[in-house]
Amino acid sequence: MPSISEKDITLTKKCGEFIDLTDNVNLMFSEAVKLYMCCQMNEYDSYLEQIRQLERMGDVIRRETEDHLYSEKLIPESRGDVLGLIEATDDIIDEIKNTALLFSVEIPDIPVELKKNYLFLVKISADTVNDVLGAFRVFFKSPENIKNVLESVYTGEKLADKQAAKIKSLAFLNKNLPLCQKMHLRYFALHIDRIADRAEDLADRLAIAAIKQTSKA
Repeated sequence: MPSISEKDITLTKKCGEFIDLTDNVNLMFSEAVKLYMCCQMNEYDSYLEQIRQLERMGDVIRRETEDHLYSEKLIPESRGDVLGLIEATDDIIDEIKNTALLFSVEIPDIPVELKKNYLFLVKISADTVNDVLGAFRVFFKSPENIKNVLESVYTGEKLADKQAAKIKSLAFLNKNLPLCQKMHLRYFALHIDRIADRAEDLADRLAIAAIKQTSKA
């Protein structure tokens, strides 16, 4: 059975643009948090604005892709799955943007001894997003190969959970920190961890969509 990329080139191109944009948002967030940890707030806010602009561009691409799916009717049997994949990818963008905005608005006071732990959590989440976006690309050409690609996503999500739990534990074990700061540190670890959770959500959708595609072959 022909792949989606063979049946609908325009759809594949639009989804590719959306995946690339999500990849850029993910990269910018990682770089922005590094700047935040170095107390470079002007530079951080510059990255935040770029993330917000990309998020708005993503909304345009998402709507164009959805309009194409309904107007052209080239893959009616797969429309619901593709729409779900687009929405799950958009959720990743939203989670990253919202977390980046929280750093700018609430300005958490992260102790020096915890900064490396936060940066590691950001890296794990970013790598997990990278892996699931790679799997999304594979889906259009060879859905039968999705399962192996997704293993790293599920591994990454578990590592993110573990790292977030470590940060929370270190924060609450620190007797020199007031309770309000401990709660704030826990809150930000939770939000960064949620980025990996959104990547896992997309992975789940990809796994189901791939099974449907291969069963039709």
